[in-house]
Amino acid sequence: MNVSNQEQKRVRLKQFLKILSEDPSLLKQDGQVEMRTLPELLAAVGCRLRNEPIDMAELVSQLLGKLGLQACSSDMMEHVMNGGTVDDFINTSKQ
Repeated sequence: MNVSNQEQKRVRLKQFLKILSEDPSLLKQDGQVEMRTLPELLAAVGCRLRNEPIDMAELVSQLLGKLGLQACSSDMMEHVMNGGTVDDFINTSKQ
């Protein structure tokens, strides 16, 4: 039985989101700055919130660029899927 490419992407995204939800570097810790809302993140990259879909992969790539990183969302996804954390990814990408 062949699984469509779209189905493979959906399964991979679901797996990625599950891993992200368990990423200890994303858990709010004492003294940590409060999480930003989606409108705040959009404003940070100069995007206006409208009644249209948001490309979250593009948003993450733009936010990484704002941090001075040359990496994109797919690079981060690959890092996390291979057992890394978001913090590790950001710290190693800065070097």
